[in-house]
Amino acid sequence: MILWIVLAIFLICLLMGVPVAFSIIIASVVPIIFEPMVSLTQVASTLSQSLNSFTLLAIPLFILAGQLINLTKVTDDLIYISKSLVGNIKGSLAHMNIITSIFFGAISGSSIADVASLGRIMIPAMIRAGYSREFSATITASASTIGSIIPPSILLIVYGALAQTSVAGLFIAGIIPGILVGVVQMAYAYFYASKNNVGAISNEEIGIETGEMLSKKVALKKSIFPVSLFLVIIVGIMAGLFTATEAAAIAVMYVFIIAFIFKKQRNIKDYIEAVRKAVIDSSIIYILIASAAILSWVLTYYQTLDPLVNFLIENEFSPTMFLILLTLLYFALGTFMEPNSAMLIFVPLLLPVKIGLGIDPLVAGIVTVMAIRLGTVTPPYGLSSLLASQIAGTNVLKMMKHILIFCLLYLITILIIIFFPTLVTFLPETFME
Repeated sequence: MILWIVLAIFLICLLMGVPVAFSIIIASVVPIIFEPMVSLTQVASTLSQSLNSFTLLAIPLFILAGQLINLTKVTDDLIYISKSLVGNIKGSLAHMNIITSIFFGAISGSSIADVASLGRIMIPAMIRAGYSREFSATITASASTIGSIIPPSILLIVYGALAQTSVAGLFIAGIIPGILVGVVQMAYAYFYASKNNVGAISNEEIGIETGEMLSKKVALKKSIFPVSLFLVIIVGIMAGLFTATEAAAIAVMYVFIIAFIFKKQRNIKDYIEAVRKAVIDSSIIYILIASAAILSWVLTYYQTLDPLVNFLIENEFSPTMFLILLTLLYFALGTFMEPNSAMLIFVPLLLPVKIGLGIDPLVAGIVTVMAIRLGTVTPPYGLSSLLASQIAGTNVLKMMKHILIFCLLYLITILIIIFFPTLVTFLPETFME
């Protein structure tokens, strides 16, 4: 009964235009007001305790690192590296788009930043090469989802904090699934380019200066900064030298040194603006986390999900079937809600079920983040698709054919991970024992 009351109040608040975080707080507080055994001071205590987390310090630090990376103009280097790796194989520009997204995600962890930075270069180049506007925009939006799977991913940090799962483990667990998504997308890109006989494009069209020879040696030199940043984070975590939060702090200092000393970006106003944006983005996430903590406490106090947990266990629901249902749920939620908001509401709700069914926490985390991030591609919420469509000069409705194809491929990739969970657990078990 309490669960339905909370959900009803939450939906009413949303329909009235109340922000998501405050809708959650209002819906959670109402039952407490009429509960004589609980004081409202518990709300304040829960709020403060939810943010008193060393793990959550990684969020503003990684966001700040991402903002500072923009000052290094690393996008051009990533495109050069991708071009040198891909060469002139069929669908080379599409492959470059995907590979660059993997690299960009590995140093920023932001899907929207991926589309905004890479899309303005890659989408026009793909259109000039003969790809349709709709395909160019869709593959850019779809490839951007990889940034939320491979480390450092803000969504993985949020999930780890909510589900009390090792962020370091999630980071390492996301590497193989992220690469797998890229490989599947590249396979379809090759098929599309072959079917439509899309040709190559000159280096100048993708920002490589006229007359500049594409050199593996130059590509290797350009890769030093992005690759070393990724290795500092991952190798340090794997070796147990520092936690994910400490890795975030090191990443900020590393990027700052590169930007200020080696890239000669010394305009103090740029750094102040980067800090300002990081503070705003972090504050939004923190407010959501605090509100979700109250909701989780209320639902736990009233044991609202015990009947569901018992039902699933008594009816011998398999972990595989539950993960498939979980994928469909989060895919639907991500279509209509901001990913952090959806996770903050439903991860605490479903956590007892995952524990009761004995589902590996790393597998549950990767499946959750993958499924919910796909929502940034599908309308009406699909911010990545909306931004990519604007750059390409088209609209999301015209992109729907390609969006559906990429969504199907993505969902198939999630199913592969569900049926073969070793893809998630192999690296953590190998390097974190």
